[in-house]
Amino acid sequence: MAAYVIFDVPPGGDLEAMKPYREKAFNTLIPYGGRTIVRTNDIDVREVRRDKGWTPTRLLIVEFPTLPAARAWYESPAYQALLPLRLNARGPDNMVIVGGIED
Repeated sequence: MAAYVIFDVPPGGDLEAMKPYREKAFNTLIPYGGRTIVRTNDIDVREVRRDKGWTPTRLLIVEFPTLPAARAWYESPAYQALLPLRLNARGPDNMVIVGGIED
């Protein structure tokens, strides 16, 4: 069963400080079979709970072959070494790891 890492990336942050993260982060996906399937700011929000006010501006979705592979990528030494770069440059994004539908 496939799994997905979904980032909801609000605007802002230090773009120059993010450069080292952006240059290396996608390569950390390869050993875990991860591939980017969505990277866009072309978002058409159709339904939102008024009390929550969710307004995504940029989404990144990465597909992995399995849920354990997605979790292993996030917890990997290679990604964990880069994570502080992103957190220091922009703070935490909204991010979830979810399992897909079983065939």
